[in-house]
Amino acid sequence: MIEKMVEAFFRHWLLLVVAIVVIPVDVTAWVFATPAQYEAQTGVWVDRPTYLNFSADELTRYLPPATVQRNHLLELMQTRTFISDVIAATALKPLLTDPSGAAATDQIFARDFDVVQTGDHLLVLQFRAEQQAVAVQVVNSVVNQFRKRVAEDRQAQAQLAITFYEGRQADADTQVSGARGDLAKYLAANPSIAQTIASRGLEVARLDPQFADLQRRVDTTQSASESARAALAAAQLDYSAGVQTDALGFKVVDQTGVSPSPSRQLRKALVYPIVALLVGILLSGSLLILLTLSDHSVRSLADLTPDLVILGVMPRLRARNLPRHSGAHLIRRAVGHVAGGARALGAPDRSAP
Repeated sequence: MIEKMVEAFFRHWLLLVVAIVVIPVDVTAWVFATPAQYEAQTGVWVDRPTYLNFSADELTRYLPPATVQRNHLLELMQTRTFISDVIAATALKPLLTDPSGAAATDQIFARDFDVVQTGDHLLVLQFRAEQQAVAVQVVNSVVNQFRKRVAEDRQAQAQLAITFYEGRQADADTQVSGARGDLAKYLAANPSIAQTIASRGLEVARLDPQFADLQRRVDTTQSASESARAALAAAQLDYSAGVQTDALGFKVVDQTGVSPSPSRQLRKALVYPIVALLVGILLSGSLLILLTLSDHSVRSLADLTPDLVILGVMPRLRARNLPRHSGAHLIRRAVGHVAGGARALGAPDRSAP
């Protein structure tokens, strides 16, 4: 098998080498043909203040603040609404009206935008563009839109929670009023119960089953009302604390800066030629295996199946002691010599009487 592969390689070496050479060369030329870009970046400090009593997601409680905010930002970058809001504040706004602008936008942000986490609290936002102004505008727009989106989401969730707990408190207060009204009517209809409460206390009055049931309703509804009021106060506190933590937990510490001259990301660009080289080697190897397996020619007795009958074997003849410079007529003279010998053997003997 190895001998066949070696023979197939030397027989089709040009075809096999082309895939290894042409693909990496083309990819390398494409990489260096891309224009140089300016890089803008800004540093953002994210934190989770502990001195404010606000609720946090149980799933992200033990994650670093930078990890939580980075994941949140990357998820928003996958939405069309957020990307449109970012682009609308930059010089890339014409892409919003272009029919092919969506695909171009996805390609731009997938290739030129990065969020690098440095430690537990620092995020570095980077964007590369051919114009300095565009690079700076995109970075600033991402920061502004992300801060705005986080504040809007927190406000919407807080308003929903506040509305829910306000409804619960209103229902609980209504039930308390009804229970107290029923109890007051019963006491008015039974003055003896009121006298017992005044003289001997509430516990003795509970010996009356109907009074005990009404008093239990009042206590239950009062407890539900207090729970709803406490939940409402907590939701309002969460909203107030969240508004303050938006400013404290997402703060720009390094103003947006841009590189003075355009450059290419050679470290990342070298990945493409390496991948192209590996693809070329894989393609050439697959083609070599295919050529070897499709070659059914017989070159030795080992290539024959055992059920075949061998009539004879043509030996491989090698000429020895030939002159080093025999010339181009060596084969022709050898053929002529053999043909002349055969004719002499087959010619009639004219010397006989």
